[in-house]
Amino acid sequence: MVQIELNSSVTDSRINEAERALRAVPMLKSISCGHNHLAATSAWQEGEQMMRQLLSAYVAGVQKNIADTRANVALLRRQDEVIR
Repeated sequence: MVQIELNSSVTDSRINEAERALRAVPMLKSISCGHNHLAATSAWQEGEQMMRQLLSAYVAGVQKNIADTRANVALLRRQDEVIR
């Protein structure tokens, strides 16, 4: 019978690698355009704000995925220990 077992050291290192990569994602900062009131300036600032919101939502989603993956790995690890 073939036995499938979690290789937790490899899995943990991959999860840690994903967390490091997520921390390396640069968060956009607002830049002041002075007191310009051009249509292009407003559109540019709205686009930047949308990008910040999308990036924040993406980072939050990936953080949740990483947390869920850690919980699943912990569950699999406990299952492996019970089976042994």
